[in-house]
Amino acid sequence: MNEIGHYALCTAWLLTVFAIAAGIYAGKKEDNRWYLTTRNATIAVFIFQLIALGALAYLFLTDNYANQYVWQFSNRTMQDVYKFSAIWGGMDGSMLLWCFMLSCSAAILAAGSLSMPRRLMPWVLAVINTSSLFFLTVTVYFTNPFRYLNAPFIPPDGNGLNPLLQNPYMAIHPPTLYMGFTTLAVPYAFCMGALLAGELSNEWLRLTRKWTLAAWGFLTAGIVLGGHWAYLELGWGGFWAWDPVENASFLPWLTGTAFLHSVMVQERKNMLKSWNVWLIVLTYGLTVFGTFLTRSGVVQSVHAFASTDIGWVFLVYLGIIFGTALVLTFARRKELASERKIESFLSREAAFLVNNLLFLSICFAVLWGVLFPVLSEAVTGTKQTVGIPFFNAVNVPLFLLMIFMMGIGPLIAWKKAGLKSLVRTFAAPFFSALAVAAILVWAGITDFYPVLSYALCFFVLMTVFGEFHRGLRAQTVSADGTGSYISGTSRLIRRHRTRYIGYLVHVGVLVMTVSITASMAHKIEREFSLSGGETFNVGRFALTLDGLSGKRTENYEAVKADVQVKRLKDGEPLGTLHPEMRFYMRNKENTTEVALRMGPREDLYLVLAGIDESGNRASFKVFVNPLQIWLWVGTLIVLGATAALLVPRKQTSGAEEHAAIREGAKV
Repeated sequence: MNEIGHYALCTAWLLTVFAIAAGIYAGKKEDNRWYLTTRNATIAVFIFQLIALGALAYLFLTDNYANQYVWQFSNRTMQDVYKFSAIWGGMDGSMLLWCFMLSCSAAILAAGSLSMPRRLMPWVLAVINTSSLFFLTVTVYFTNPFRYLNAPFIPPDGNGLNPLLQNPYMAIHPPTLYMGFTTLAVPYAFCMGALLAGELSNEWLRLTRKWTLAAWGFLTAGIVLGGHWAYLELGWGGFWAWDPVENASFLPWLTGTAFLHSVMVQERKNMLKSWNVWLIVLTYGLTVFGTFLTRSGVVQSVHAFASTDIGWVFLVYLGIIFGTALVLTFARRKELASERKIESFLSREAAFLVNNLLFLSICFAVLWGVLFPVLSEAVTGTKQTVGIPFFNAVNVPLFLLMIFMMGIGPLIAWKKAGLKSLVRTFAAPFFSALAVAAILVWAGITDFYPVLSYALCFFVLMTVFGEFHRGLRAQTVSADGTGSYISGTSRLIRRHRTRYIGYLVHVGVLVMTVSITASMAHKIEREFSLSGGETFNVGRFALTLDGLSGKRTENYEAVKADVQVKRLKDGEPLGTLHPEMRFYMRNKENTTEVALRMGPREDLYLVLAGIDESGNRASFKVFVNPLQIWLWVGTLIVLGATAALLVPRKQTSGAEEHAAIREGAKV
């Protein structure tokens, strides 16, 4: 099976080289036969990548320790789900997974390309195959997972997967994140293909809209799943620590979000063409940069792979990406010139531009924090790091300003907004937000940023409700003067589906923002120790240690605490928490298993930190995280709305279209 996987990879590599050459020839000669050859070769790359990934999965599930990578990241005591997820537990398998997912996106694109512009598609397929070629080159020549173990005998057991990765969320977090990264190669391919073909109308934006949205959704899900894994597994009571590798996944999310907003201006006003080209090039480049960070050893992170000597390969590829984009945008500078200019700062196009600048400012601040240790070591010889206070101090004001613009941008008029329309649209939300801020201060919340965050979220929510109310009022009265709330709502959402689902995405972001603000500003954190029968009070909870017990499995030994939770106010039992300390024999590593009581009001988060020498007294850390669950709920709202935007729109009936025309609506 080792040989099958290796030869499948090599065949896929050769096919990408062929697909690139065929695509370039088909693009130059506008030859339909060579275009179809390129299409078929792209699909064949996916098939051979699937064979390679299946071969590696088979080696893991059958405990084939003749394979070096299988021996390094698996053992017989692991559950099958973790043996499978061990495929991406190290660098070699993760690169193979990356190649497979990239080939999957390329194959889907190729399969559906027959209905797309023939002058454009050969170049698009050639570009996406160059991306596949790079990652396949890394996999085949530098990180091949099909190498045999260099030993005189086959070991009876393997080394085993890092205990921190033996978690259900790590079975889905990396593939989801990689799907976001690799799907972003499609809009990048369309952008570069359009530049190469000279097809620089807005057609390439239309063709990539759903691809970009899907990539953004996968990236959002992957980032939050990683945060949830950190929350459950690392035992520090938080979900985001501005870790370098966390930041590496966050950077393309920021620029991708800016691109999704910016294309609206180009489609509506034929502006920001060069800006959008560079936004998508930067987004794709940052996915490659993130891969470089995790595999070069230049940063230290719990998420990073072992230090290797292949970082230079990614830097060369980044240089090619940005160098090629620079040459092509210069060559096409006339076609990329904006047809209009921003006429007023009080306009929707100006608001979107400011919004983009905020996203890029946050991106630069995060990138600076990530690279500062590297730069400081290069300049001074001493590696200096920046921590959570730096990132919060710089980014919190920018994020809050971005939330404010989220309420302004979608509702302000195109071209130029009049003073009366601004007052009519924003006066009620503004004064409502001021009232909320006053109530919060009166209730005892006096810190500036939390009050501002809650008030801004309420401001944006009121703008969304106000817009919905105005639209509904226009829909509920039919031509004969009658109408119902339900039918009006149905017509409104049907006719302006994209707009109102977009508002739902914003509502999800607001829910997430309130949760993040509450969990940061009002968190309770305590350390304490208990013997059997003793009680510790924290927040509105009373924690009583009932006892300690041990257990042993084939994979680890554990000490478990049984902690009874009661409501402090009236002593009502709320359940029992069971935090654990584990020792994994094979890896010689200690981990903690958090005990968590989740609720709509707060999370009670308990960590068993240690046992004294007598074995009768235990040390604990406890966190009370207000509104934490709403971060995950807000994410589900965002992802659900994103998925709804990806669903093809039902064709409007003739009767509905005629009614829309009568009512002056645009369908």
